[in-house]
Amino acid sequence: MTSDGVPPGSVGESAPDQPAVRRLVPRSFRGKIVLSTVGVMTVAMLLVGVGIQLLLARTAQGDINTVLADRADAMITVIEQASAKQLTVPRNALEPGMEVYDGDGNLIAGSIERDARESAQDLATTDTRRTVSGPRDDERLLGVPFTTPSGDSGVIVVSQETRPYERSEFYALLVTIAIGVLVVAITALIALRVTRKALEPVTQMAQRATEWSEHDLTHRFALGPPSDELSSLGNTLDQLLDRVASAIRTEQRLTAELAHELRTPLTNIQGSAGLALMRGVTDAEDREDFEEIAVAAREMSAVIRTLLDIAREGSAAGQEQTCTVADVMPGLVGPLDGRLTVDDRTGTSAARIAAPRDLVVRAVAPLIDNAVHHARRRITLTASDDPDHVQLVVADDGAGVPESVRDSLFEPGATEGTGGAGLGLGIARRIARSFGGEIELDPTADGAAFVVTMPRR
Repeated sequence: MTSDGVPPGSVGESAPDQPAVRRLVPRSFRGKIVLSTVGVMTVAMLLVGVGIQLLLARTAQGDINTVLADRADAMITVIEQASAKQLTVPRNALEPGMEVYDGDGNLIAGSIERDARESAQDLATTDTRRTVSGPRDDERLLGVPFTTPSGDSGVIVVSQETRPYERSEFYALLVTIAIGVLVVAITALIALRVTRKALEPVTQMAQRATEWSEHDLTHRFALGPPSDELSSLGNTLDQLLDRVASAIRTEQRLTAELAHELRTPLTNIQGSAGLALMRGVTDAEDREDFEEIAVAAREMSAVIRTLLDIAREGSAAGQEQTCTVADVMPGLVGPLDGRLTVDDRTGTSAARIAAPRDLVVRAVAPLIDNAVHHARRRITLTASDDPDHVQLVVADDGAGVPESVRDSLFEPGATEGTGGAGLGLGIARRIARSFGGEIELDPTADGAAFVVTMPRR
């Protein structure tokens, strides 16, 4: 847990909103592909929709003007045929929405909707074809001047309601939106399916490479010479696995060789100290020194045995052996100092841990030793079972881990200022990781609390 040190009321208070923003952006490559595809298709459908609406609007305006012109021209033809001697308008030929005016702008025949009469009066004296809109913008009027064979002039005004055309445009807009949403949804589904099929082999290869690097260094993909992206990736992963295997085997050999080299002198030291104690040491200070030498030699022997177990290929993985927290606790709780109270709450855990009991004990024992050394009165042990792991927490009511050493607490040589060698916690974490577990410090606890995560069988 970290802190940015921004005081209350400053600009930094907006930081809690940033994780919510980050969650909106997909982290996986597949999610980014799908999101970009959907975005491009959405923009394309918007452009197509706008283009369709503009085309429909232009087409509707042209259709309205064509209808008005055809009606006006047809009526003018009828009037010209009937006006051989004087201007005559056959009343039975006039359609609703038509008015005929004489050369002085007087209405001769016909009728137009009441709301459009004022606009029609404006067109009564026009000398050119002119189109105007009605007062409610839902009607279009066209005024066309004409001259009969008898020499009389006049103007015919024709009106056309635009509401049906606008309704058609609205329906077309709804259909375009529905089709656009459907196309974007289908595009998203296709992108999801295609990317899943395309990236599934990559995901499987990455998972297998991780499993092989942790549990079995002999497996390889062996896809042959690089001929496409997948075979090239497989070849790269094979080379990476080779380097990982080589590094791990080198480390295992070095650890085993060092452990074997140290074993003999430690055995001699332990034997010599034991023999001296058995023969009897009269001086109290000398006897105390020999006892400390024997205890230190036994502890170092235990560390060396642990390193050997980790170095042996496959022995530390615990693939065949399992245990429970209840099996582990007797090897941990027994050696505790009598001055301390142990609050054991591990009885709720019944899941089997995918690791040998002895290895789990060696991973947790340094944490118990650390708690014994720093606790004031109480050590608390809790355990819980999760779907894929078992969690064991070792906590004490001491002063806690100084913040200056938290980042390097598990590194070799790191101590809390108590004069220790600094090997216990680092080896404990290494043992836990050898069978797929992990040890972490809980920075939110009042004292020191170490969380041990172990894989379930």
